[in-house]
Amino acid sequence: MASESRMPESNPFVEIATHLFLEDIATKVGIAGLNNYLVSLAKNLAASMPKEEYASWSEFLSALSTGQSILSTFEEVRPITDHCMSTFRSPFERGWREYAKRVGAFAPVHREVARYYNHKVRPTAVTSMHVVLHTFREAAAARVRVDRDGVRYDPVASAWVDGGPAPGRAEPGVAVEARRHHPHETRDADAEPLGRLAPRAGVTRPASSVGARRSGA
Repeated sequence: MASESRMPESNPFVEIATHLFLEDIATKVGIAGLNNYLVSLAKNLAASMPKEEYASWSEFLSALSTGQSILSTFEEVRPITDHCMSTFRSPFERGWREYAKRVGAFAPVHREVARYYNHKVRPTAVTSMHVVLHTFREAAAARVRVDRDGVRYDPVASAWVDGGPAPGRAEPGVAVEARRHHPHETRDADAEPLGRLAPRAGVTRPASSVGARRSGA
């Protein structure tokens, strides 16, 4: 009796087709249209996920670092400070590498839409994938509450598999963290460890004060 075939963790065909699909969209609706599609896609994905509630900020950080939060559903999140997180591998990295290996150089549209996003929204995208990632993180963070307060996500820097920073940036940015005595104010975190640890850092901090428990709402 033949054994049941194993479901692959990731299929290069699907990953490559996804990038080609985005290129096809761009030829039909242009760069602005592709940007709007990616933003809408990411927001709809976040909206489809369960809301979360935590009793304290430390409880939220534990869920975030162990993959139990919607903010770490698709990527491994590592804390640098209590309010600064870094992901050392993009969830889209494999697809990008598979495309480069099997198809060749990426169409310029992937960086063109990133430049559009940087101009219209915030200067933190290197490719089309970052438009999805940053938008999803921001929308997902808005679904998290800690001790009845909201959570806000602020991207600090982006890098891609070739090590390049976001267009328009000479270097990755410096992370920001909340001051203990004034949680709404921010300051620059120490640059040395962040330069070593966080080429793709993101800040997650309280909208007023924060911490969380997952709910089905």
